[in-house]
Amino acid sequence: MASIPVLQRRAGQIDANGSGPRPRERRLWTQQSDQRRHCVIVRVEGELDAAVNQQFHRLLDDAVGTRCDAVVVDLRATQFLGIRVAAALASAKAMAWRNGLDLRVVTGCKDVERALEIAGVRPLFCRYPTMRAALDA
Repeated sequence: MASIPVLQRRAGQIDANGSGPRPRERRLWTQQSDQRRHCVIVRVEGELDAAVNQQFHRLLDDAVGTRCDAVVVDLRATQFLGIRVAAALASAKAMAWRNGLDLRVVTGCKDVERALEIAGVRPLFCRYPTMRAALDA
């Protein structure tokens, strides 16, 4: 897969005192292109909670605004997905549809699947067992 890093962001973590990074938390988002399939891949690691909701929403908007056939959000390395972030996926799905492309989600964690179910957005996305399946769809 040819991958071109388009965007890489780290959200600054702040401890309870607001003074510095939390030692064991890391959030990393990357956006790549798969030229053969005309897809943009958004890989997410760590926790997606209310603290990073706006940045994640902007990342999805950027990805959906690119010239491609599909955006694949890879949540396999995501350990936590907040309800607001799940709602952002629904919003991005609607925006993708308006732009004539497909937004696909690949999960790997039961907790992430559960958050999508609770938020009521799971039915919006087909289930893909692997990234390959999502890219080939």
